[in-house]
Amino acid sequence: MALKALLIDIDGTLLFRGEAIAGANRVLQEAADAGLAVRLLTNISARLPQHIAAELRVGGIHAAEDAIQTAGMACSAYLRGQAGTSCHLLVPDAMAELFEDIRQDASKPDFVVIGDVAERFDYALLNGVFRMLRDGARLVVPHRNLYWFDGAGPARLDAGAFIVGLEAAAGQQAIVTGKPSPVFFQAALDAVGVTAAEALVVGDDLLTDIEGARASGIASVQVRTGKGETPRAPGTAVPGAQLQSIAGLMPYLRDTGLLAR
Repeated sequence: MALKALLIDIDGTLLFRGEAIAGANRVLQEAADAGLAVRLLTNISARLPQHIAAELRVGGIHAAEDAIQTAGMACSAYLRGQAGTSCHLLVPDAMAELFEDIRQDASKPDFVVIGDVAERFDYALLNGVFRMLRDGARLVVPHRNLYWFDGAGPARLDAGAFIVGLEAAAGQQAIVTGKPSPVFFQAALDAVGVTAAEALVVGDDLLTDIEGARASGIASVQVRTGKGETPRAPGTAVPGAQLQSIAGLMPYLRDTGLLAR
């Protein structure tokens, strides 16, 4: 079946440490010229699509906000699909507006939502969540990323590092609505109107991008930028191909016959 859409990760694939990866903007333009639909995927939960699009433009990448899908958007959509539910939010302020139409309960919620609240993670906060989960609340998270890159500095812990501990302590698995959840990737397919067989996932992270593609039945390509140089652990999903960077994507598509020359 002919390739009709590219589902492209943002951080580490198009952008790294706040700067566009060489050739990224050109690839997006060439993909559009070739008639491919493009959906830009991110597990970022602290910023809205319009803010992400603005940051991409600053980095030299031209992307429309309606082409961007965040883990926060998928999370709020999931909760709205649970009729009459209540939630307790531990999310960045910018993400909170996504949940304005969902009832809040800070004592006995149906769901606890955790995003990256950075320095707000402390014993009191985590212990409070633990007690809510023990009382029957379900943990729902945009993603379980363990770390991320902040500007020019070293890697920083992400919310997943704390979520893993809560899962172990409370004896429950978090409901993940961002990558690598099939729910997230199906939303991307639906947004561009293609099937799994007509799409290709391009990303740097084996645990989110490539594993999510595998779980959703979508072919994948890993780039060696961002987290792409991390050694592959046993049992980790295997990409269909590896490229040095996003710059090599269009030649790869032509060479393999996925895209007409």
